[in-house]
Amino acid sequence: MARWLVIACVLVACSRASDETGSKQLQDQPPPKQVVVPPGLSISVEVDGAAKAAITTDTLDRLKPDFSDVDRRAWLIPTLVADASPVGSVVEASTPGGVSVKFAHPTTDGFEPVLFLTRRGEVIVSAIDPKDPFPRYHGQGGRLHRAGDSMPRVAPVTKLSITHPKP
Repeated sequence: MARWLVIACVLVACSRASDETGSKQLQDQPPPKQVVVPPGLSISVEVDGAAKAAITTDTLDRLKPDFSDVDRRAWLIPTLVADASPVGSVVEASTPGGVSVKFAHPTTDGFEPVLFLTRRGEVIVSAIDPKDPFPRYHGQGGRLHRAGDSMPRVAPVTKLSITHPKP
């Protein structure tokens, strides 16, 4: 009996459920010190079914963002695609996997669709409040019952489809 107890203790002591070093890794590199548009970026654009010029790295480097801070830059979709300017336009942002979200211009709450770039180089489409484009959410949820950011986001973005209401 004692022999079986010793064998069981040795087996338990020597076994591991998984490779612990693989689950606890630091990030490869810290984020860059400044927001940089990813090289080779290309987001196809379609307006009422017709292909238009794509939004590229050069496009974002050339145009001044409508909103910016230390960690991100944001362009209103009408700044990037003039055909999205009319009120009532709908901007549909799609991912490579086929997931898409439609954003009204403007939304019923006065939010505007934007393409924004994070410090880590993520390109995201969302809707923001132009009066407070980058609201603070840290510590504003959970047990205090305060709402966080409820806006949908689309990332990575590979296509924008703009449609206009038919008269």
